Amino acid sequence: MSVRSSAEALAALAGGANLIDIKEPVHGPLGRADASVWEAVRAVVPVHVPLSVALGELTEACSLPETLPAGIGYAKLGLAGAGSGWIHQWSQVRARFPSVVWVAVSYSDWELAKAPHPDHVLEAAIDADTCGVILVDTYIKSNASSLDSSCLPWVERARQAGLKIVLAGGLDLSAIRRLAPLRPDWFAVRGAACVKGDRTDRIDTQLVADLAACVVT
Repeated sequence: MSVRSSAEALAALAGGANLIDIKEPVHGPLGRADASVWEAVRAVVPVHVPLSVALGELTEACSLPETLPAGIGYAKLGLAGAGSGWIHQWSQVRARFPSVVWVAVSYSDWELAKAPHPDHVLEAAIDADTCGVILVDTYIKSNASSLDSSCLPWVERARQAGLKIVLAGGLDLSAIRRLAPLRPDWFAVRGAACVKGDRTDRIDTQLVADLAACVVT
């Protein structure tokens, strides 16, 4: 569950979220929140609950802080607009933060994002010893996820390589049910858990509970 404050983190936990991801949606699909928000969320999330942070896009890596707070388990950078040298650049950023498990980001609408093809992202994730997760997301949040069962070979290849799999990108209850056969480790949502379905609005605990129940069943 993606949250933008400690209050939202508590609401998500109360609804049954089992992983908390910190992002600021007004800053983009993987918008980076302020370091003070990271610290505030870390303070209220129990240590047994995995915590991740969105760090924006690789093209914004020059503005990253020198360190991440203790207790952050996962970190991710989008690849929108990444040029031909993105694999080397991504490696350099990962080396700066060796204490976290890195999440490779594959945009399903990669052409619109001017991002690498999902197959290339998967290859790089498999080759990167500090990467343990691959996320499939959408860059344009107004677009519905295009994922379906045809993605199964790609997902299985990631799984066989030992990567955990996260599916995201405007998912709602019907999309989660439709994608359940892909058996991801996590479904990542925000908009469907927000008031009026607006990803910039606040998290609603009952909506989180409805989504969590859908995943369990």
